[in-house]
Amino acid sequence: MLAVLSAIVLVESLLLFVLLRNRRRRKQTLQSLRETLALLEQRLGSRTESWRQATDTLEQTEQRHRITTALLNETKEYLNSIINSMPSIMIGVTPSGHITHWNAAAELATGIREKQALGFRLHEIYPDLPVSPGMIDEAIANSEPSTRENVKIEHLHSQRYVDITVYPLHSLELTGAVIRVDDVTLRQKLDSMMLQNEKLKSLGELAAGMAHEINNPLAAILQSLQNVQRRLNPDQPGNQAAARALGVDMRQLHNYLEARDINRFLSGMESAGHRAAEIVRHMLEFSRSSSRQLEPTSLNAIAHASVDFIHNAIELSMPALHARLIIEEDYDPALPAVPASGVELQQVLVNLLKNAAQAIQEARREMPLIRVSTRLVPPFAEIRVEDNGIGMNISTSRQIFDPFFTTKAVGQGTGLGLSISHFIISQRHHGRIEASSTPGEGTTFILSIPLQQASYTASA
Repeated sequence: MLAVLSAIVLVESLLLFVLLRNRRRRKQTLQSLRETLALLEQRLGSRTESWRQATDTLEQTEQRHRITTALLNETKEYLNSIINSMPSIMIGVTPSGHITHWNAAAELATGIREKQALGFRLHEIYPDLPVSPGMIDEAIANSEPSTRENVKIEHLHSQRYVDITVYPLHSLELTGAVIRVDDVTLRQKLDSMMLQNEKLKSLGELAAGMAHEINNPLAAILQSLQNVQRRLNPDQPGNQAAARALGVDMRQLHNYLEARDINRFLSGMESAGHRAAEIVRHMLEFSRSSSRQLEPTSLNAIAHASVDFIHNAIELSMPALHARLIIEEDYDPALPAVPASGVELQQVLVNLLKNAAQAIQEARREMPLIRVSTRLVPPFAEIRVEDNGIGMNISTSRQIFDPFFTTKAVGQGTGLGLSISHFIISQRHHGRIEASSTPGEGTTFILSIPLQQASYTASA
């Protein structure tokens, strides 16, 4: 019995020992788990903080990237706006000639949008542009711009003049060229107008010199002719005395001269001589250089002198037309003197009258007619030149004042007459020159000259 109790006590002790040891282990395990959990939480917090910092850095970097991209896009748009605002055509090309840039001026000149041009070869998109692959290669190879000036090209069925410059483009990642095309048609026309003006000035001086040289012998001829007519007059006492001394009957001599039409021939010679003197006088007036001073001028007198001048010119150059041509003059007597340059206005009117005569000759009218008239239309004085020639269509009438535009055959006109006339009226006299025309019926030019000018000095 005692042994059993001892065994039971022993078993209980063992069980208690096991229980205590297991509790200590659980406690140790729990403590270990708690420490591990704390360590994990610490590491998780550290990692979370690292991720947060990395996320903040990434967001800042992304924000800077967005700002940089926006600035780059803004700069690109700004540069594109500058390039597209330029009147010059700007075309970027690769060394092989493929288009990389196409500005607004290029779109306007060709009618081809940028998206349609990019990636294609230049000669495929703009075949009228005289830029050869060799010109591009030369500019890139020499690293120097290559330029061609005053190049004539066809644009919208009209001739234009351009300066073409090919600039080499070199960078770390791109090699190519930029082609710049500047329209210099106006400059070219002004240069030609100045050259033509100098030629006309020289021709006018030559004509004036010739007129003076002709005037002297012509005056001697007329004076001698008048002396011949006086000395053949049978009523002159001196002629009668000389005839009696020689035994000549003056009446019979006079009858002989009349029978043989000699007196009529002499009268015709006198008339032709005076007419030649009148032509010389008009030539001198027309060729006299202008002082560019606007002076009180009678437009009626200028118009009449221009008609006389062109009447003689038509007789010499178009005798068949002169025999049938009617030039009507209708001048307003109430028209006051206006500040103007008479020589320059006569130049304009002579040019208009010459053109009218040529238009009538081409129309082959049975009754060719030119009408020159003046009238007072405050605040302007008007001069009208009307003809019943071939007329002009709308397309032609829109271009007649453009320098070098002409409908005449090559060699028969420079295309500068009306453009110079427009310059004289609009710039020097601050007036207007207008044209209205009907094809097959005729043309009317209207010159409007201000009755008053701010300054009596014509602008240069």
